[in-house]
Amino acid sequence: MNDAASPSFYVTTPDGRLRSVTLVYGLAAFIWLSPEDNSVWPVAMLGVGLATLSLVWLIRRRLGGSAFPARYVPIGAAVLGGIIGLGGALSSAGFMFFKNALHAHAFWDYPPTMVVAMLTRAPSWALAGGLIGVGIGFLWVWRRMRMRP
Repeated sequence: MNDAASPSFYVTTPDGRLRSVTLVYGLAAFIWLSPEDNSVWPVAMLGVGLATLSLVWLIRRRLGGSAFPARYVPIGAAVLGGIIGLGGALSSAGFMFFKNALHAHAFWDYPPTMVVAMLTRAPSWALAGGLIGVGIGFLWVWRRMRMRP
């Protein structure tokens, strides 16, 4: 396949919408910190959100304005998905520890065994993120190929 004829993936620079999403995420994290809560799914979503936002900011600041051939999209999406999955598990464990330290009472919101369990799941999260990334990458390529004249 000729690179000139294939669609490209364009990376845009950070804009106001990304800043707004980041502010909304920060507000959600701030609200989550205040109540006594020990459920795992909110902290898991916050961890994945932090990993995703961090990676999006990094890529858009470093590679903003660049274009990549479509053949690199599935592999790049797999790598980025794996990084997001791993970062999500590590960030979730960090959030759990931070909330325990912030509240500082005798009965922790997240016991140490729960934090360690989250850390032991990091490879699984990385694999899941990579597989989700491959799927999204192939869907992007499929959609772009269907849109070609």
